[in-house]
Amino acid sequence: MSTLLRLKDVAIGVEQGGPAGGLGPLLLVHGWLGTRHTWADLVPGLRMRHRTMEVDLRGHGTSSVPATGYGTPDMAADLAEVIELIDGGPVTVMAHSMGTSVATRLAVDRPELVSALVLVDPDYGGDPTQRASLQAMAELPDDEQVKAAVADIFVNQIDAHTRSASLRDAHLRGVREVPARVVAATLQALINTAESIRFRTQAEALLPHRRQPTLSFHRAFERAEWERLHAVHPASRAILVSGAGHWIHEEQPALVVDETERWLTHLHSSVGAPAPSKP
Repeated sequence: MSTLLRLKDVAIGVEQGGPAGGLGPLLLVHGWLGTRHTWADLVPGLRMRHRTMEVDLRGHGTSSVPATGYGTPDMAADLAEVIELIDGGPVTVMAHSMGTSVATRLAVDRPELVSALVLVDPDYGGDPTQRASLQAMAELPDDEQVKAAVADIFVNQIDAHTRSASLRDAHLRGVREVPARVVAATLQALINTAESIRFRTQAEALLPHRRQPTLSFHRAFERAEWERLHAVHPASRAILVSGAGHWIHEEQPALVVDETERWLTHLHSSVGAPAPSKP
């Protein structure tokens, strides 16, 4: 079932399905310049044991395009409203890329709404030496030029290790469908706001406050080790998926679903059943 939830200053596109109960509800959050359809190959497996809620972040997909509010705290506040309206929480949040920063901010700001996190190739805690090149891109004269430069980064860097040509084409089409002002605004928020955890120093200051168990999937050994080092909850786990590109869940959906279900089942049996979702 697809709906458009009207929040305080934005309408958020949400698709829902699956049974109540089981291993509890899942909120699925896409990455930068993506949509909820990134989870399409995982949803059938996840809905066997979860009620799922796939969202489009503000400015993306079917959601509305407000003039402001493209920082991770704003998007996290949107997700908090979605949870309160649909389910009441707590939920497990499954997120990819920039969505993992939003999910982390949500888990810190509203811990009563988040029971656990499943994070696919997190964007937070990145190399601070990348800031200069991103800043130069953000300072291009107009939003259309920023969008063109970001599309080039997707093709030649972010998506360079995705083996499937059809997936690469789909990702580029997705970038082209996002309004240029949203591309520019989200880029500015990622690199220039104090609340952003895109780079390592800011991420390392926030992660000690994220106390929920986390399961994370990584394509780089160094990133997996860094995640293990900064996980707070003893049930947290980081998985290295060698040879994968940035969209691990799209390239290996069965692996991500199987490992997620195994981990949540263990978590469920260890700490007891989560609070039931509202009907």
